[in-house]
Amino acid sequence: MNIFEECINRQKRIDRVVRELGVDSIINKNILIKERVVNPSHYVVMLGETSSGKSTLINSLFENKVLIESVKPTTSVITEVAISNSCEEMCFLINKDSTYRIIEKEEFDKLVVNPPENLHRLRYIGECKNEKYDNLRLFDTPGYGSLESYHEEVLKEFIPESDFIVYVVSYKVGFGDYDYQFLKYVAEAIDKDVEIVLAVNMCPSGVNEENKRIKEIKSNFEKCTNRDPNTFLIESSTDKIPDATKLYDYIYERINSEDKKEELAKTLKSYQDFILNECNIKINSKIANIEAKRGDIKEIANIYSTLLDKKSGIIENIERGYTKIKLNTVKYIDKSALNVKEEISKIIYDESKWSKKEETLNLMEHYYVPKFTNEQTDDLINYTEDEIISLERKIDEVLEASLNNLKERVRINIPSYSEVMVNVIDQHLGDEIKKMTGELLRQSEHSEEQAKNSTYKNLKRLKVNNESIKTDHNRKQFFKVIRATSIKAITEYLAVFTESIFSLFQSINWQKSVEDMAVNAVDRWANDLEYAVKKYLDVLRDKKKSQIVALYNELSHEFKNDGNELENINSEELLRLKNEIDFLLNKCLLITLNKKN
Repeated sequence: MNIFEECINRQKRIDRVVRELGVDSIINKNILIKERVVNPSHYVVMLGETSSGKSTLINSLFENKVLIESVKPTTSVITEVAISNSCEEMCFLINKDSTYRIIEKEEFDKLVVNPPENLHRLRYIGECKNEKYDNLRLFDTPGYGSLESYHEEVLKEFIPESDFIVYVVSYKVGFGDYDYQFLKYVAEAIDKDVEIVLAVNMCPSGVNEENKRIKEIKSNFEKCTNRDPNTFLIESSTDKIPDATKLYDYIYERINSEDKKEELAKTLKSYQDFILNECNIKINSKIANIEAKRGDIKEIANIYSTLLDKKSGIIENIERGYTKIKLNTVKYIDKSALNVKEEISKIIYDESKWSKKEETLNLMEHYYVPKFTNEQTDDLINYTEDEIISLERKIDEVLEASLNNLKERVRINIPSYSEVMVNVIDQHLGDEIKKMTGELLRQSEHSEEQAKNSTYKNLKRLKVNNESIKTDHNRKQFFKVIRATSIKAITEYLAVFTESIFSLFQSINWQKSVEDMAVNAVDRWANDLEYAVKKYLDVLRDKKKSQIVALYNELSHEFKNDGNELENINSEELLRLKNEIDFLLNKCLLITLNKKN
């Protein structure tokens, strides 16, 4: 039996425990967990400019074309193609509010080209020609230059969730400005363990990697990503299906390597452990409720009231703290932009540096302005990180003092609830893995239908590796996005240099023209950076608030417990379930993972 079969068997036992407990909130969370355990998918994102042939490469996996192909731009919305050899062809429309519906293929084809405003994503499920690619999930994306702003944000959010990125460039068109801008963003946004391969599509017959055009495309790719890519040359024409077998076989081998399997097994176990700990809390709470003395009721009510007060105070501290950071960071960006513009002006008017206009222009676009903005971005990130860490340390100190005081009151006055409180705190404030899992699952707290819907809309996944255990995942992702936004913005806005080169050379006062263009590029860079920083600081703030609210709400719920939860389960059954959970947490599957290590 392989590790994934053991995960599935473990999940069946977890399902039984969850079913016997009958707690709605855990049932809904378990829906999400089960979906990922039973169908551990691999995400492959196809990126590339308009009409580079991304849809055609996906179609090559199927007997019939599942995506529209054309020399004109066809994909206007992010489209998921999920390979399932055990499922009939199905098409889904997924809206921004997480609602979805099954649609006919004809409607699916129309929506790919002309999506309505409220559309979040399309999803196609079907059987491919080769059964070994089962559970592969491919994402066809619009060319970056033609992305509508909402779908650009969606694309940016799930790129870091990828297992694999295939960057597609048309041999006929070559490597363009949008490729350059977007690849720089992608390289900054993803983790080092996410591989990007280069697929050069529509190659003439007989072309190899010594071809001048191929060398040029590969060289530009390397400049943008600082990676030496595995490159796949794909011959294609309008009258035949491209043969992308080597590309997909390579992807299959990489995502099914032993290290990837081990990482996936740890991830699945972490998901399952979280659910088991949730079950354990409910059982311990019920046992504490049974053992509590009549005189404890008043103290329980007092603790419940205290929890509500403490929650409000900490939330206010988070709001004030992040508002202050946001204001200070905006001022910092304004100052950074001024610093860059001053440095640019000094260099442009220092005539001793230049012998030719071309030299000035080239160095401004490709060296000085990117260098100065990158330095300022690094300084901004260091400043913001120090501010966030300082704020979170203060919040954590207040939180720890509050919880320690409550734990002592519980230990002295109602000791039967001590274990419950420790378990709840550990579930919410334990290691980084528990925090990430809790964040992922909080969306399923309302209803079974919403939990099911979120499996269609949500692309966030928990990745268990040494880095995620040691660092604050959200903070790390925030800084990656800021750096990526900075690089993409300045690259995009400096493109005007190339476009204006002829008029510059005709200008008598060319230094002033170069300065004006550089200053304009820096101003637009600063605006983009400010927007991204404000947006993602709000995201960090809201996630911190959500974590605190979830912790205090669960503590409040357990102390307010009136005994109705698990009311049909007697003490003997509670102990049996507790022993089952202990086995599933500490012995089942763990032996296999330890053997692998």
